[in-house]
Amino acid sequence: MKKLSLLSLIFTFLYGMMYGQHLIRVNNNPAADADYLTLQAANDNASDGDTIYIEGSTTNYEGADLSRKLTIIGPGYWLSENDSTQANGLEAIIYGNINFNDGSAGSSFSGLTVHYFDISVDNITISRCKILNIYISSISDVENILISQNYLDYISSYGKISNSIISNNIVNYQISTGVTSGALQITNNIITAFGSYPDPINVYSSTITNNIICYSNAQISVNTGNTITNNILAVPGTDVNGNKYNIVMADVFVDYSGSLDYSDDAKWKLKTGSPAIAAGVSGVDCGVFGGVAPYVLSGMPALPHIYEATIPATAISDEGLSCTLKVKSGK
Repeated sequence: MKKLSLLSLIFTFLYGMMYGQHLIRVNNNPAADADYLTLQAANDNASDGDTIYIEGSTTNYEGADLSRKLTIIGPGYWLSENDSTQANGLEAIIYGNINFNDGSAGSSFSGLTVHYFDISVDNITISRCKILNIYISSISDVENILISQNYLDYISSYGKISNSIISNNIVNYQISTGVTSGALQITNNIITAFGSYPDPINVYSSTITNNIICYSNAQISVNTGNTITNNILAVPGTDVNGNKYNIVMADVFVDYSGSLDYSDDAKWKLKTGSPAIAAGVSGVDCGVFGGVAPYVLSGMPALPHIYEATIPATAISDEGLSCTLKVKSGK
């Protein structure tokens, strides 16, 4: 039995022991002997409430049209950049669209790299994912959407999105919703300096707090019904309502310039003496590592994970299983 398969089996055992749920394995390497090769096949044969674990692979996965209420989990991303991630350093990359269709309301998605999300049902959670240069979008009127702890380019709504939370995301370009959207909580996000949008948060009827906007020419759009407090901005302005303007971003983050060899997400931690420390509502830190749902490096799923494994070639014998594992609990 190959080391990858053995690690997968051990993970399955740990997951089942901790949570006691029906776990479906997806791995597009036929030698892994998983339940299914594709997410679509796993969805089509799953029952509401099942959990699908998509394992790391050297080959990208296809997208899927989801029609069940599922918990879908991957191993995380940038696994070689941060400490104590996964013993098997392969990521699970879905280079295709993930469409949440009728029947998938209540689903959650975490720990994966995905090309595109399209949400057309209510009660969806997307967390701890890296989204590849494209949108999390909604073409329908939806509510109760949680988008949290992700690394992505855009969050965009073409339909109406309401009663939803966008928090603790590292966003390269823009968070934007339609004029009819509202009752959103947009908190503890970082809008990086990679884009050039003059309105990196362009929403309506929303509460916008504890965010850090890195562009020197970018304001939060003052649209109808927005409450904007306790944000950190590089753009010149007059401090008001807890918002701090004209902030030098090199003074905010541990490695804003990217020259100190921090990982792609750890670089956004606050440095000692940062003006974002305790600058948020009720004295919490601004940015993705503050608030009630701090960003988790590498999108590690909230599950126990094996971060180091010593498995000899003769690990399985008539005398049982011989291996040394180091396991962390999820958070």
